Order: sequence, then C-alpha cells, then structure tokens
Amino acid sequence: MNAVQVQKKLELSSDEDFVLTAWQYRMMQRDIAASKGKHLPAKREVRNAFRTAAAAAIAQHDREWSPAVAEVVLLISANGAAPNFEALESAGPEISSVVARRSRALLLLIDLYGFEPWAEGKWEKAARAETLSAAHASMSALHPEDLEAVENAYRHAIKKLSTSGNWTKYALLAGAGLGLGVLTGGLAAPAIAGAYGALVLGYSGAVATTAGLAALGGGSIAAGGLGMAGGAALITGVSGAAGAGMVTLAGKAAGLTAARIAADAVRLHVVTQLVLRDVDGDEEAAKAVIVSLRERVTNLGKTVAALAEHIDKLRVQVETKQSELDAEREQRVAAEDRVARFRGVADRLKERVTGPEDDELKTLIAELDELTDEKKTVETLADGVSSLADDLEEAA
Repeated sequence: MNAVQVQKKLELSSDEDFVLTAWQYRMMQRDIAASKGKHLPAKREVRNAFRTAAAAAIAQHDREWSPAVAEVVLLISANGAAPNFEALESAGPEISSVVARRSRALLLLIDLYGFEPWAEGKWEKAARAETLSAAHASMSALHPEDLEAVENAYRHAIKKLSTSGNWTKYALLAGAGLGLGVLTGGLAAPAIAGAYGALVLGYSGAVATTAGLAALGGGSIAAGGLGMAGGAALITGVSGAAGAGMVTLAGKAAGLTAARIAADAVRLHVVTQLVLRDVDGDEEAAKAVIVSLRERVTNLGKTVAALAEHIDKLRVQVETKQSELDAEREQRVAAEDRVARFRGVADRLKERVTGPEDDELKTLIAELDELTDEKKTVETLADGVSSLADDLEEAA
C-alpha cells in the first residue's frame, strides 16, 4: 500500500464529513455558552465564520447523503431560507448512528478531539469534555474505552513531539484538554485563516478564508470540504508549508505553518496507532505513513538548507554594509574631531557619531533575524516529525 492509497482510505464520506461538522459546531456552541471575559467576542467571530462556511458548503456541494443525513440537511439549508443553525447544533446526537464502522467512528472522534479553532482563549474544560463524551456515546460503533484511548494516544504523541525541541511558542500544548492550538499572533481566526489560505494554499478572498479554516480546523465540510481526517493531507504533502518542503513565509507566518504541520503529524500518529494498527490491523498502511513522514522530514531538511544559504548571503551583505558604514564613520569622526577642537563641542561629537543606524543596514539585520528564527523553527519541526516517525516504527 502506498501513501496515496492510505490517504484515500482516510478520506471522509459525505455523511462522515457532515457528522464531524455537526459535532465541531456543537462543541463550539457549548464552549461559547460557558465562556466569559475578553475572549468571548473573538470566539463568536470564529464560530460565525465556521457556520457560514458550513452552510455555504452544504448548499453548494452536490453530495450523496444518506436519507437520515439528507433529512437534517434540508432542515439546515431549506431553499431560500436563512440557515437553521439550531438544527446543525442538534444534528450530532441524532445522526451519528450513520457511522456504522468502529474504525470510521474512531477517525471522527480523533479529529474532534484535536479540533482547536480558537485564535484567542482556550476551550472551557467542562464544555469540551461533555461534548466529547456525548459524541463518544452517540457513535454506537465505538467501544467504551475508545475516548480514553484517544486521549492517551494524543498525550503520548504530543510528549514525543515536545521532547524533540521547544514547542511552547506554537501553543501545541495549549487548551483545556491537549487540543492542538496554533500560533495566532493575536489575530482572529478568520484573519488567520484568510492569510493561511492565501499565502500557503494559494487562494484569495472568501475562498482563502474557507480553505484556511480547513487547514486550521481539520477536514470537515465547514472547514472547506477537504474531507480528510486525521491529518491525512500530510501523507502526500498537501498540508502546511505547501507540503512541508517549501521555504515558508519569511518568519511572520512560520510559526503558524510549523504548528499546522506538527498538528497534522500528531493526528496522523494517533490515527496510525489506533485505527490503522489496532482496529484495522493494517501494518502496510502504517508503514506507508512512516515512509511519508520520513519524506516530509527530508523536504524540511531541504527547506533548512535553502534558508541556511539565504542566511549566509544576507550575512555577507550585512558585513559589507557594516564595513562601508564603519569607513564613513571613521571619516566623519576625524572631520568632526577637527571641528570640535576649534569649537569646544566635544560633548556633541559622541551624539552625532553614535546616532541612528543606516536604514538599509537595519532592514538587512531584521531580515537576517527573521530567517534565522525561521530556520530554527523548521529544524524543530523536522526533529518533531522525525520523532513521531521513529515512535511509530518502534511500535511496529
């Protein structure tokens, strides 16, 4: 089995996609109802973007729903009427039984557990735990111990990732229940999603926001309809940093990109252990995942090499410019020293000589600092993905 076949195996059906969307929206609604304080407006903004994308996707996509799901879809998106978001919120418990196989239900539970849409604030622990428990209970194909197994698998994968470097800046351990947060830079999620969709995925406008939400939130229909669970997009390199092989966004969005790849790698680790191995007993698929993760590490290594080359060129430019400025300074010091002897203003000499740096030099140094940080980011990411691949290989 190759990577493309594994990715195909992890694609969500229309019904599965809808079930995941319904539970994600329910989790957000329950969280907002329990939230207070300064982050509540930002959460509502994210929720609104999510449900708008869900309604648009339901209305526009020609999907093959089962009769049970089609009935709920009609309630949510009646012709000419405003979307019925209450129906979307209540849909999860009503239609989860359409997911009849344990392996498929487990995929949805894994994606729901790792769902982390908030740009500001964290999940309310009790609300999140209650929704996860309700989803677990509603998917009758799941075993009683499955939710605990998912939580333990996430903890194990995150621990493996975090031991490979300092991931604090990417907020990967943030959230009430080890949800997989991303670096936000203080922006609201729709703004982040738009930037991510435009800069990384190559979209623009509203499409960029929808595609960006897909990258940030997972593979559900509301997140752009990518329709792949468990970080499966990472298998063939269509997730994060344009496939984890391209020089990323000159520092400013590198943290976001790195967190996206890392989050997908963690999800994929959990899916490989719990679904491909434990439930399906498909070691060939597990090996294909390991190979794909190794390929991502190789691609990241190429990114590091490209960044290192760029950094070296910038350093030469900085050194050349600094030498020019030093020579100019020496001439100016000598000239002003001669003037100072006649005017008795030696105290002013120091102020003039040590004045503001050249703007071009400042720009070069700032770019050098950004690229150096980005290189460290990608190196940390490569080490983390490699650790996850090693762990899967050792568990075979």
